[in-house]
Amino acid sequence: MDTAAPSTAVATGEPAARMDLPLFREIPGHHQPTPFYLTDDMYGGLCFELAGGEISDKIGKPVADPHTHECPEIYLLLSPNPGGAVIEVVADGQQHMLTSPATFFIPTGTVHHFVTRKAEPGTYCLGLLLTGATPR
Repeated sequence: MDTAAPSTAVATGEPAARMDLPLFREIPGHHQPTPFYLTDDMYGGLCFELAGGEISDKIGKPVADPHTHECPEIYLLLSPNPGGAVIEVVADGQQHMLTSPATFFIPTGTVHHFVTRKAEPGTYCLGLLLTGATPR
């Protein structure tokens, strides 16, 4: 499998793989480096980034203080079984309880954080950051 030039794959239209994942980044407000699986500089430039991971070990443990992003974000809450995960999302002071499977849109500049309340093994919470979107 060719992994030599994944940054040019989109521009050249050739298949490419990345196996050096996740890439960890420091994100303001987050307590630990965040694992990213897609970044906007991959494959010749993407208009989004994908971060997050398995959360069954994070029950009752906030992963970040209230913070904002300079782009819109969509959370994806996925578990092996429907109802296998619950996260509490606080966005601009309003509390929302999400039960898997679920998505939640966070507009640009929205102060937000979440806490895992329930997560069976194999549950993932992923953040899709829409870096190429027009700020709102």
